[in-house]
This record gives sequence, C-alpha cells and structure tokens, in this order.
Amino acid sequence: MKEIHPLSSYQKYYAQDFSDEELARDWTLSPGDKTEVSKYQPEYQAFIATQICALRIYGVFLTHLTSLSPRIVNYLNRQLKLPPSLGITISQRKMTYHQHLRRIMRYLGFKKFTETAQKELTAWISQQAQQGRLPAELLGQVSSFLVARRILLPGASVIKRLVNRTCAKVHEGVFKKLYCNAPQNLDHLVRVSEVS
Repeated sequence: MKEIHPLSSYQKYYAQDFSDEELARDWTLSPGDKTEVSKYQPEYQAFIATQICALRIYGVFLTHLTSLSPRIVNYLNRQLKLPPSLGITISQRKMTYHQHLRRIMRYLGFKKFTETAQKELTAWISQQAQQGRLPAELLGQVSSFLVARRILLPGASVIKRLVNRTCAKVHEGVFKKLYCNAPQNLDHLVRVSEVS
C-alpha cells in the first residue's frame, strides 16, 4: 500500500512550511464541496471547508485552527467568495460544533473508529508484520489504510500502541515457530576438528 501522508504531516500547515502546489493540492474545493459548504451560515463556511479538506486527506479534524496559516484561510475564502480574513470562526456552542463535524463526516462518508474498524486494522497490521514490515514503516501507512476506508483516525497513541502490540505478537509467533521447528539436538551439525 502506498503511503499517502504520515500521521502528522498536516502539522506543516501550522508551521506554514508548505508550497503553493501543496496549498492547491490539499485545500482546493470541488464543486460538490462548495455546494455543501453553502448550506452553512457564512461565518462558519471557512471552518466547514477547512474540516472537509482535512478529513478527506488526513482522516482527522484539525484542532487549533487559530494557528492555521492565513494563506490557507484566504485561499478557501477566495474559493467561497468570502471576504479576506486572518482566522476561522468556530461555533462556541458545543452542540453546534459537534453537529457540524457529524455533518461533514456524513457528507464525506466517514465513520468512527469502531471495534470492527480496529479488528480490520489489526488484521492488516498482522499481515504486513508477517511479511517482515517493521512498526516504524507501518506507523506512516496506517493513516492511508484508514483514510482509504473512510474511517476517522483515532489518536496517535492509540495507533502506535496497536501497531507495536500487533507486530510484537506476530514476531513472537514467528520466533516460536522457528524455535519449535529447529532440530532439538544440533550436535550432529557441528564438527569439531581435533587439535594435534
């Protein structure tokens, strides 16, 4: 499976260390996106557009939107025909805020990381580990695996723990199998030449 984005690659948009090509690639709205965003009150449209782009690419909703680059905010505002702005307005009502996130998930067809999703991910990690893939390699690919299945990513610590635990279990099984299949007495394989 090709790695799309490492788990924390969206951090560059807080650090403002990104090119115009990356801006266009990750933050361009489709005609359908614009139609969906237009269903919300104008003050929340930049927030909705930001979260649509983030969820589609990274499988997460962005937090700390006050730290997001103004280049992104104004790029989205131009597409939505909104006035320039330095920041994004977020609903202060928790119920409205969570309703917005649920609607975005429904629009993009994303589901929460459930027990079923965890089993599917564990099976995939196990298969990769049996092929000799190491935890460090797999960590960067879990986000791609989940995003391709439109599953909201759990926290980074949950992913790390799941990858490490599953890989350890697979590797332990491989070592046990090798040990059990090894000849019990290896003396006949070792030839000691006599010293004269």
